[in-house]
This record gives sequence, structure tokens and C-alpha cells, in this order.
Amino acid sequence: MSSLATGPQQQTASIYDRIGVRTIINASGATTAVGGTLMPPEVLEAMISASQGFVVLDELNRAVGKKIAEITGAEDGYVTAGSAAAMLVAVAACIAGTDPVKIRKLPDSEGMANEVIIHRMHRIGYDQMFRAAGGRLVEIGMPRRTEPWELESAINERTACVVWIDSPATGPGPLPFEQVVEIAHSRGVPVVVDAASTLPPKHHITRWIAAGADLAIYSGGKGIRGPQDSGLLAGRADLIAAARANGAPNTGIGRAAKVSKEAMAGLYVALERFASYDHDAEHAERSELARMIAAGLDGLPEVEVVPDLDPEAYPMPVVKLYPTRGASWTPASLGAYLVAGEPAIHGKVEWDYYGIHTHCLQPGDAEQIVEAVRRWAGSL
Repeated sequence: MSSLATGPQQQTASIYDRIGVRTIINASGATTAVGGTLMPPEVLEAMISASQGFVVLDELNRAVGKKIAEITGAEDGYVTAGSAAAMLVAVAACIAGTDPVKIRKLPDSEGMANEVIIHRMHRIGYDQMFRAAGGRLVEIGMPRRTEPWELESAINERTACVVWIDSPATGPGPLPFEQVVEIAHSRGVPVVVDAASTLPPKHHITRWIAAGADLAIYSGGKGIRGPQDSGLLAGRADLIAAARANGAPNTGIGRAAKVSKEAMAGLYVALERFASYDHDAEHAERSELARMIAAGLDGLPEVEVVPDLDPEAYPMPVVKLYPTRGASWTPASLGAYLVAGEPAIHGKVEWDYYGIHTHCLQPGDAEQIVEAVRRWAGSL
């Protein structure tokens, strides 16, 4: 089956019609704001099956955690309510461990080792999750350069962990990851990697554990195509045990981010599928789609069209529309035009370009996007 047809579209559309919410064209990728990805039939079937019986949630999470460990190469794994919840319980684990007194105090971490070292160019909006767990962020580095001594001098008796953000949203200039691991581990400090939105390619799911990360975080509802409200935390067995102690179904800081039995079962099947799926073939298919979109937009006034097909940069190809010098439009104005259309088209509005992500496009979407953008260009 083509990767461009991943779910039962007709049934999905009918329930949204019944609720009174319009469906959109998702050209922003597997992002939470537009519902993540579409789950394949076998994942949906697993969730329905899981809904028809009762289990002890901790036992189920431990069993799925073994699959997470197998897929990532880690010692153990834990299912979270998305990658943001994984960020929360990962830092809680590093601060409070399995100490019940400390766990009950969080997010009040006074008197604990609560400092979370982060590169300045790795600051993203989601790092609030580290602070929500009781972490106090300590920045190192300049905007485009970091020296080893900055990390070395930042580590002290109050350090809980060093975090590393793997995302296209980060800037250049951090220390090499292997150097971060070497310095942190020489001082007995764990390294936590947030790689939420970096799948596929397939090898990204093992790269950070293999490179020395103590905990690695991934979204379950993006490139893995599991439930949107699922995430993976993989890593050292002792830190996973601590994350479990701080998370649901226990009454720690992570209790509010609990995961249903249906989502755990769906993630399990999605992980099995991810491990055997031909991601290279899908990337080739999506690359051809990106070239088709770019060709359809070629020659528009005031627009430079650049397809980015690098699998290491984005999970799937992106067509970037840049305003030429002196252009009368901005990425924000183009985005507003497309969202206001029918059907509404949601792409990624960046500061210097408008991105058309192919990851979640369905059959016929590309043609509608080209038509809408050409119509917009005609109004300039």
C-alpha cells in the first residue's frame, strides 16, 4: 500500500462532519497542533482490541517498555503521554530518582541537585517541561559557539543532568555530542537527549543510545505513526525505574500525563511496524512528490522554490518557499491566506520561508496545494 494512504479517510471525515469540525490539508508535517500523523489500520486495530479488556497498567507499560528497549538498543523503556511528558519525567527522574520523599516534593526541588545544563542554541519552547519537573536551566555557549570549559565549569554538585536537543529548530555551535557525553560522564552526570521529531530515518531511533545517551526521548505519534498521545523514553534501567516512579500510574509529577492502555497497545504495534517498514522507499516516494510540488510552483513571481530532500534534516522532504528580495509578501501572510482557504491548508510558517512538508500529505493534497499557492501568487 502506498505511504500516501495511511488511514480510513472516509470514516474519519464523517465523524468530524458530525462533530462540526472541518478537516484540513496537513502540510506542516506530523505536528501536534494539527493532530500528528494518521495511524495505520493495524495500530487502530490494536487499540480497539486493547479497549475490550482490563490489565494492570504498570505491567502493560513494562511489557511495552521491553519493546522500546529492543527497538532503541537501550536497557529499558517507558511509555509516556507524548514526548513532552517524557521530557518531564526524564528530568524528574534525574532530580528525584526513586526517593519517595523527593518525588512527593516535586516540582519544589529546593535542596536537591536540580540544575539542568543546556546549550543556549538548544533552547526551544518545549524545554519548559524540564522546568515543570523542578529543573533549573543553566545555559552554556554563545549563539554560534561553545567551548568545552563552559560545560566543565557548569557541572557541580547541584547538576542533575545535561540535556541535548536534536531538532531542526536548534541553532549551530553546540559542543560535539561525543564530547558532551565524555565530559558529563567523567563527572557522573547523565545526558538526556530529546529527539522527539527526528524519525524516520530508521537509524535515528538507535543513534543516541549508541552514542552514549543515558535517556533518549521520541514522539510516538509522529514518524512512528502510533497514537498521538504516546511517547517513548528509553535508556538506563535505573533511570527508567526512576521515571516510572515519578510517572503514571503513580502519584508523582507525571501523574497528569497518564497513558491509556489503548495508546500503549497501539504504540507497541506501531514500533513493530516501524522496525520492519521500508522507510527508504517512502522517502523516495515523498521526494518525488516534493519535486512535483516544486515544479508546479516554479516561475511564480517573488518566490524562490527550494525542495529540501535531505533525510538527515527532516523526516520527509520539505518544499521551502522563500520571498525574493523586495517581495511584497511574508511567510506569515502566505500562511494566513492558505489557512483561510477551502480546504484550509496548514504549512509551516518559519521566519524566512514557508514550508510545505510532505510527511502527512494524502492523495490529491499536493495538487490542491499547488493550485492554492498559484491562486495566491496571482493576487500579488
